[in-house]
Amino acid sequence: MPINSATTIELRGEQYLHAWVRHEFGLFDNSSQAQLVARARQFSSFLLCIGNIAGPTTFQPKHAIIVQNKDEVIIPLLLEQLPTPKAFRDAIRSLSPEQQEFAKAFRSMQLESSVFAVALIQLKPQLENVLDLPDDSLTKEIKLTQNLLELFIDYQIPPDLLSYDGDKTASIGEKLSRVKENVHSVQSMIDEAKEREIKEAERQSDMRGGRKNNNMEGPSVVHSSMDYNLADEDHYDMDGIHLMSASIPRTASAQADSMKMRSSASPSAFDASDHHLRATNKAETDDSSESFGNEDGSNRAGKLGNTVDFSHIVKKLDS
Repeated sequence: MPINSATTIELRGEQYLHAWVRHEFGLFDNSSQAQLVARARQFSSFLLCIGNIAGPTTFQPKHAIIVQNKDEVIIPLLLEQLPTPKAFRDAIRSLSPEQQEFAKAFRSMQLESSVFAVALIQLKPQLENVLDLPDDSLTKEIKLTQNLLELFIDYQIPPDLLSYDGDKTASIGEKLSRVKENVHSVQSMIDEAKEREIKEAERQSDMRGGRKNNNMEGPSVVHSSMDYNLADEDHYDMDGIHLMSASIPRTASAQADSMKMRSSASPSAFDASDHHLRATNKAETDDSSESFGNEDGSNRAGKLGNTVDFSHIVKKLDS
């Protein structure tokens, strides 16, 4: 059985030849479709190869599949009917000699590759040969066999990393123990690689989540850094009198102290001195409003130094 241009496998075993004659009578529609069904028992596995007979000793595989652990594969067969020799001669009788030669060559080509073939290759004996183990040594090693199939099929591990490389005269138990150690070391390496991939994925997910949170919190941070002043809002005194105040710019240190005061002062202490602070702010802001409304730009620049220092609010609250 050729696998590629440089590799050919020799198949040994029992060979069977089956024949099937499909009859049709008149207008009877025999639309039943042929199927190839393959089943595997629990803890058993084999390679199913489908192809045709290309020569006296050549099996040409077209498709292959591994069937294991109670798998069931149903493959529909697309069959093409070939006319009988008598029907073929009657069909080409009216053709020219050149056309008859072409039809005969095409029919001979169809007949060469018309023999359908199926090959079953047991995997457990092949594993024993690849791992340099004695025959039938994996018969009762079910877990080891499943681990080997997983490493070979899923992870494409080279056989040299798992095969026995010790003394050829060692017992079967020693050889199996050495192979089990090799399997365990490779599985440990695969588990460590999986853990690293999981941690890397979690780290990238956390970074994406943190970046998204920063984008969502961006407007609020900008708002807190703006020149926000208690005097910018409309306030009410204890008796419900509406007090209007002008916007008073502050320095950066005053803003920082004011924000610190707001986070540290308790609501009860702020309410207790609320009337006193508002009265003080009203007097200062009224003077500032009149100065800014009546003076020009040059004098206004000089008045900016007389800003209200809200850092003294903490001292006023303690007094």
